[in-house]
Formats: sequence, C-alpha cells, structure tokens
Amino acid sequence: MRLNKILALISIIMLLFLLWSCDKGGSDLNIEISPLDKSLLDLATTIYDESQLSKIVKFNGSIDELNDQYPIECLRKDNDTYRVAYLGDGSIVVLLFDNYGNRLFGHIYNTQLLKSDFEGLIKGQSLEEVRRIDPNGEYLFLYTGRNDTPKVSSHYTKDGYLITIEYDISNIIISINEKLI
Repeated sequence: MRLNKILALISIIMLLFLLWSCDKGGSDLNIEISPLDKSLLDLATTIYDESQLSKIVKFNGSIDELNDQYPIECLRKDNDTYRVAYLGDGSIVVLLFDNYGNRLFGHIYNTQLLKSDFEGLIKGQSLEEVRRIDPNGEYLFLYTGRNDTPKVSSHYTKDGYLITIEYDISNIIISINEKLI
C-alpha cells in the first residue's frame, strides 16, 4: 500500500514536470524579450557599420552564440520564432531563430522609407502600388512559384517599424499590419 502511494506521488511529480515543460514551449533561451512598446531605435546602443552587419547576417551559430559575439539588444518572439535585429546606418540585420535558438534565416534590409510612406495604402489596392512605394521590399512569394502559401510582403522602415502586407490570390491587398521592429 505504501509503495502504491509512492508510485502515485512520483507519477504526479512527473506529470507536473511534463506540464511545466510544455508551458515553456520547449524553449530554454536565456535572453530577455524586448519590451513591445520600444523599437529597435529605442533599444539599440550600438550602430553597426556595413562590414559588421555583413558578418552578423552570415553568422551561423545558435542565438546564444550570437549573443556572446554580438550582444542582442532587440529580441521579439512571434509564435515559435524569435526575431533578432541589429541597427546599422541606413540598414538593419534581421535574423530569425526557431524556438530552440537555431538559426533559420537572416537578411540585411535597407531602411530608407518611413512608416508614413505606407499610410496611403488601403485594402483593395494592388501589389503594384505597393511595389511603386517600396521596390526593395521583401516579396518572397513572387519567387516561390507557389499559390498555397500566404502572400505577404515585408517592409522595414527607418523610423523603426515592420510593415507586413497580405495579398489575395489576385495580388490585391487584404490586410496591412504594422509593429515595432
């Protein structure tokens, strides 16, 4: 009888550990998420030159290794993805990491436009109107050759915003979202 109580207690403890680890999402990153009300411009204390940004974008280690070499000042979490941003003079580096801190993607973006440059866009306008405003935006869906994935363009602004625009199958704007980089 006493053995049954001990086994039941051990089972409950193991179940609690399992539930706790699921709640954490399996992530054990030790880097603080940046406040949602502050942009990269507010958070960055270092402005990197182009050669440094090139080294950062080519970095191929984990998020913790990146933080050791280039201290992370701006970190955002979006679902199971972490976005790290580094500020340059007229450009930024954005690196994406999975929930376990493994690098997924990295790119250098020119930041020549302001958030206000996109304010004239509304639902129902075409992709071509967006491309006239930002010919250097990220339009990956145009190059994949697939129609079953979301059609979204991304635009990074010099005043610290990420503008994402979603299109329907006919390349007509169906939503425009903005958030701080």
